[in-house]
Amino acid sequence: MAATSPETTTKSPPKSSRRFLHTQWGAERRKIVWILAGTMLAEILLQLIPALRSAFLGLQATEDSQLNRWVYYMLLAGVIQLGLLGYMILLMDWATLWAATIGNLLFIAAYAGLFAILILSKGENEVISYFQLDLEQAPTGKQAMWCLVCMLMLIAQSFFSGRYARRWKRDK
Repeated sequence: MAATSPETTTKSPPKSSRRFLHTQWGAERRKIVWILAGTMLAEILLQLIPALRSAFLGLQATEDSQLNRWVYYMLLAGVIQLGLLGYMILLMDWATLWAATIGNLLFIAAYAGLFAILILSKGENEVISYFQLDLEQAPTGKQAMWCLVCMLMLIAQSFFSGRYARRWKRDK
């Protein structure tokens, strides 16, 4: 039997990615993530105001009424955004902030597309008919401005969370 040298008998720790290690970040970083999460929650609730209002009015209606499609899509978007918010809170890291930023950018694109359709089509378009926005009592201009407000809120949120995620990655 060949003698083994001491270098071969010592075991080095298994290589693992730092991403999967349980890391505790400093209080300052956690505080900023909680602030971003609070602003994101406020934005989600503000975005859901028209959908929740329409749903509650539909529940209180005396005759049998059906909710318009846009209400369901807005509620679905709110649930997806709440999932991104939960992901951001549970796994505090620069990558989760970046994922929430990219998710917000997808919603910005949807709001921008709907805003453009509402402004340019003057209320007569297949997309507007599909979402049943033409059945609403609110005028098309008011719906377009709501899309613009939601878009601006999401742009601000994405800017600050993306900027902080980039700084966090750089300082790491």
